[in-house]
Amino acid sequence: MSLNIDKSKLTIMGVQFDSQKDFKSVWYVLSTNMIEGWEPEKHDVEEMKQYIIRKKEQLHRG
Repeated sequence: MSLNIDKSKLTIMGVQFDSQKDFKSVWYVLSTNMIEGWEPEKHDVEEMKQYIIRKKEQLHRG
C-alpha cells in the first residue's frame, strides 16, 4: 500500500494540512507504522491531524 501524498498541497489521502510541520509529522508516523504492516485509512489521517491540533492548543494554553 502507498499513501496518496501531495507535498505541494499538503494533503495525505485527501486530508488537508495547514502547516508543513503537521503534514510532515503525520506523514512520518503513518509511514513508519506502515513498515510494520499497518494500512491506514482516511479517518486515521484525520484523527492524527486532530490529535496534533489538540496537543498544540494544550501547549499554548500552558
